Amino acid sequence: MLHTTYRLTPFCYRYKGLGKIACLMGAVLGAESSLAQDRDQAVLGNETQETVSNRWETVTAESAITSWQVINKGVLEIVEGGVAARVRADGSNSWVIVNGGRVTEGIHLGAARAVLDNADIRNDTGTALVLSTVTSAGTTTAARADIQGSTLSGAGVGIAVAALGRLSLDNTRVFGSDFGGVGGVGIRLLGATLNMTNNSYVQGDSIGMQLDGRTAAPGGPIIPREANIVVDNSTIEGLTGPAISAEQATNARITLQNGASLLAGNGILLDVSGASTIGFTADSSLLRGDLVADDSSTLDVTLQNGARLFGNLVNTNSVAINSRANWTLTGDAEVKSLSMDGGSVTLGSAEQFYTLSLGELSGTGMFNMHVNLLDNTGDRLDINGEAHGNFLLNVQNTGLEPNSPEIKPLHVVHTEGGDALFEVVGGSVDLGAYSYQLEKQGDDWFIVGAGKTISPSTEASLALFSVGPTIWYGELATLRSRLGEVRTSGEGGGWIRSYGNQYNVTAAAGFGYKQRQQGLSFGVDLPVPVSDGQLMVGVMAGHSRSDLSLSRGTSATVDSYSLGAYGTWLREDGYYLDGVLKLNRFDNQADVSMTNGTQAKGDYDNFAYGGSLEFGKHIKLREDVFVEPYTQLSSVLVKGSNYQLDNGLRADNGRTVSVLGKAGATLGRNLELPDGGLLQPYLRVAMAHEFSRNDNTVKVNGIAFDNSLYGSRGELGVGVSAALSKDLQLHADFDYMKGEHIEQPWGVNLGLRYAF
Repeated sequence: MLHTTYRLTPFCYRYKGLGKIACLMGAVLGAESSLAQDRDQAVLGNETQETVSNRWETVTAESAITSWQVINKGVLEIVEGGVAARVRADGSNSWVIVNGGRVTEGIHLGAARAVLDNADIRNDTGTALVLSTVTSAGTTTAARADIQGSTLSGAGVGIAVAALGRLSLDNTRVFGSDFGGVGGVGIRLLGATLNMTNNSYVQGDSIGMQLDGRTAAPGGPIIPREANIVVDNSTIEGLTGPAISAEQATNARITLQNGASLLAGNGILLDVSGASTIGFTADSSLLRGDLVADDSSTLDVTLQNGARLFGNLVNTNSVAINSRANWTLTGDAEVKSLSMDGGSVTLGSAEQFYTLSLGELSGTGMFNMHVNLLDNTGDRLDINGEAHGNFLLNVQNTGLEPNSPEIKPLHVVHTEGGDALFEVVGGSVDLGAYSYQLEKQGDDWFIVGAGKTISPSTEASLALFSVGPTIWYGELATLRSRLGEVRTSGEGGGWIRSYGNQYNVTAAAGFGYKQRQQGLSFGVDLPVPVSDGQLMVGVMAGHSRSDLSLSRGTSATVDSYSLGAYGTWLREDGYYLDGVLKLNRFDNQADVSMTNGTQAKGDYDNFAYGGSLEFGKHIKLREDVFVEPYTQLSSVLVKGSNYQLDNGLRADNGRTVSVLGKAGATLGRNLELPDGGLLQPYLRVAMAHEFSRNDNTVKVNGIAFDNSLYGSRGELGVGVSAALSKDLQLHADFDYMKGEHIEQPWGVNLGLRYAF
């Protein structure tokens, strides 16, 4: 009686790129005698072998080292310390179990089963483990091996699996070494199933894993089978060739998941040739290298669940990028069909631009692109068919400026029709001082200069160069209130004040920001004898922090440190004169959120110095009511600076000057408290005008912007001063101001003074 066996015997093939003929193990169909002993004798020659038939045989450390034949429900067990030379098992009811033992000349399973745990399987002249498929009387039976925590090393091929075979690797290492100068393959698979888990590793000196679609010799029956490979948290590596090659009409599904990886000495992770059809899925894995198919083959690729591929897809039929997965090109690429469901594609870089050519596009996703308006070049999406769906273009924002503010339209997307909608992330593209729009023209999309707006980077720079005077005046307001207390008291003392303000600024350049200031000031003053009235002089210091909120999430902060001197002279006829000199140091920090959400930072330090003079008269309307009309002139000069954001944007300012004139009046009343204290509520009304108009120009990337706050404003304030005793006074102020370019919706300061 004869039956047939799918057995792995040598055949020669030429692998492109190796430059030499490699003779490895192939699958051929041959007729063999049903007499197992005769077959083994042909294979083993005159070697001594033992036969295990219909019984259980255990090889221990004390057993002699010999070769074994397992047939007819036999079970061969090799335990720890046990060693066998060559092992062959035939028949679906025959088993080989290696538990801590060693095999030195390989294992061959003819439709049999093997369970290997902590095993060491080697073959210095051939394959370490062969799984053959047997057809007998019209019934086909495949071999199966479940391997855990083991090492298998073969010459030429590490493990060979015929059609329908099942191989499971758990925390196992497989090596296929060079054999006679013809390279090495880690695993050779023919229409079989492979599951790799738990940090398993397969390595071939040339190819990590080789898939072959030939499952029969010429003239024999063909069993078309789809190979199914799952690589879970494991690695396949080809040291000099590809990680995986598929040839000779291979039909296979390959899935990499949970951090699986492919490594290739020639940069090709998957090489598909010879009219093969491959479905490749990367799930939650990171891959670096190319997936390549020849013109006769079909390669369909899916990236999903955060998988990332850094490499090119060459001659790929279809690509699906889903659920946060990303494909980063390393060169121009062409794909027949691209579908997206929450994934992204990154084309080029700031240094190198790429074109992605598609036959068709569908779904929802994002394309990360880079452009350079300096020479009107950039990445391009070229769809030579229809596009359907909604897509975002995440164009890299930059602070670098185009050659001319009037840019030529830059072509970024071409289609041949369809209803696809393209939008840029954030609604515009930041390129230097301005943000530019994406515009559809026919079936194509362009970045255009029409409708440009000031970029967030520019806004942050202008705001920092504009905010110095409002910081200075916010600190000055607390000191002005303090001088009113001094005139009322006539005695020296120490004082401390906390304050907070909000300013809403709309600069002449056409942008706006909110400034929220909070700070603390303290000082001491002493009376100075004069012939007419009273004179008080003092020194003060303080710190404030201003937080600036701009559009699109951009912010800035300024820490101000101040030192000053002041004096107030109140004559007996009610006239008074207040004077202040103050020096500030500003620490400026910009935190820019560009339109596409990427961040940029920059910082610089500068100084400001200024003074204020206020002249007025204290007039009693009756014994407990008074009015103080006054005029005030204040000026501050904020020294200029130049700085650069880390996105390349440069900002220069020679200086910022403010000259503020003010005229107003304070109406108040003195209320005596039962315990002898004094309560003084008051109302203050004033008109102010900013005279500085031409000294506040800021250049951003060489483009000039008017940063002035020129114009008039009205002020309203209420407050109360309470002398709780001869030595202790409390004070509270609440202010509102509204003007052409600036509004103070609220301002509050609270103070305490102790006389001595």
